[in-house]
Amino acid sequence: MKSIELPEMKLNNLCSHYKDSYDIHRETIKRRDKLFYSLLAIIAIFTLQVTSTEEVNTILSKYILKQGINLSINFHFISTLIWLILLGFSIRYFQIVIEIQRQYSYLHKLEEELNKYYKNTLVFTREGKSYFQNYPLFSNWLWLLYTAFFPMLILISIYYRIKFELNNMDAFSVNIFINFTCYLLIGTSTVLYTIALHRKNLKRVKNRISQIMGIVLKSPVMSILNRKK
Repeated sequence: MKSIELPEMKLNNLCSHYKDSYDIHRETIKRRDKLFYSLLAIIAIFTLQVTSTEEVNTILSKYILKQGINLSINFHFISTLIWLILLGFSIRYFQIVIEIQRQYSYLHKLEEELNKYYKNTLVFTREGKSYFQNYPLFSNWLWLLYTAFFPMLILISIYYRIKFELNNMDAFSVNIFINFTCYLLIGTSTVLYTIALHRKNLKRVKNRISQIMGIVLKSPVMSILNRKK
């Protein structure tokens, strides 16, 4: 026998599932924010190590020794360590942001289902219709900071850092190989991450360009030029 799910039971199940999904979503956002601030600190150290090498190396050496790690610490060791930390944190950050985007899509679908029980209202549209109504300019600005300027900051930082290291290396070493590998992995991941976040916008631009090109190619001027050829 097939179980018959009453409308009230379905609504209760949807509400419960929506609450659980939203709680998971909020926790994921908290993790993203922590990673974001951690990445800013890593990038600051990463960049300062180029302009204030001795000072940064001294501070980091003292911190590492305080953790009870007795190793032969020098610039190359610290440099590679920071590259590896930046690689790990940046990839994890990208994963979580993409996960949040997917969660938003899922929450929107759940809200659409729930809102069917409250037609002609904005009930259960917190992350969808209600959120995007009168979307403030500052929120757009923050979205750009997270999805465009921050990835650009990472790309600029790693480019100047690897350029500095290659220009100042005495000879090719294992450290340089690891650092350059990290540079390629971080750069590729950052570009793919940015494309993934802006896929819809890029698709709109592509379609718009195709439309414009179609209009131009069908214009009388192009017809005349084609006849002359």
